[in-house]
Amino acid sequence: MKTKERILVTSVDLFNRNGVVPMTTNHISKAVGISPGNLYFHYDNKEEILRELFKRMCKETYQVWRPRRSVEQPSLRFIDENFELYWKYRFFHREMYALRRKDATLGRMWRAHIKKMMTLMELLYRRWVKEGHMTLIKSKAEMMYVSESLLAMATTFLQFFESAETQPGKKSVERGKRHVARLLLPYASGQTRDDLEKFIASGGHS
Repeated sequence: MKTKERILVTSVDLFNRNGVVPMTTNHISKAVGISPGNLYFHYDNKEEILRELFKRMCKETYQVWRPRRSVEQPSLRFIDENFELYWKYRFFHREMYALRRKDATLGRMWRAHIKKMMTLMELLYRRWVKEGHMTLIKSKAEMMYVSESLLAMATTFLQFFESAETQPGKKSVERGKRHVARLLLPYASGQTRDDLEKFIASGGHS
């Protein structure tokens, strides 16, 4: 693994375990096993590392949301794949509000990401309607409500659930999955609705 990649991988681990604020480039270089000067050869500062990680998270997210035949992407697998990414980059979902206020560039990247996600969500939804997995939402206001509710929950659930836990952990991800399933259920049809109902009835274990 090249040094630049090791810096990114190590940074994700450090940020997830310790939070972004306490970690400095010195912490990162020490964990990677390189000198601070070597790290600065690849990245000017911690903000640049965060931006690169955000780009990576976005790319992986768009890969999950890419058009695929529904037989290859059942509703529960789609939820699982998204929440695995949320957990992989959980420091962003825990701290994004503060991070984007500190870094205007990251803030602009975040807003562009949310805008693209709204578009991808509508495209995927219309595909699922065409394939008989979702019911048609005729009201633009209702569609906006559903889209915003799903994105708001998905991007803030870790902050909310973990704030009440003495030992935050991956069980917050399972709770998040159940909430998304419940939000989608009224608009699901056919096998998708059956799958979501079974998932919810099982307590969230797919």
